[in-house]
Amino acid sequence: MRTKIPGDEDDRCYLCMRYGRMQLHHCLHGSRREAADAYGLTVHLCPVCHTLLHDHGINDLFLEQTAQAAFEREHGREEWMKIFGKSYL
Repeated sequence: MRTKIPGDEDDRCYLCMRYGRMQLHHCLHGSRREAADAYGLTVHLCPVCHTLLHDHGINDLFLEQTAQAAFEREHGREEWMKIFGKSYL
């Protein structure tokens, strides 16, 4: 499924805006990763931003909030809570 996050591009880092070869990041992880993937809650990150996020948590909350806001625009908060069980906003 294509991402539902506004402004995401396949060849541009969602965080630092660099162009190049990107890695797909699931904005929600652990037990929520599969549902995040199913709903297109992913962004493209450069290797540097992706490593900083996974190794140090940099921008993790920001991307979780971004994913929730994008989902809720289409499905609402009640549906978010039913599927993901946690609010980041």
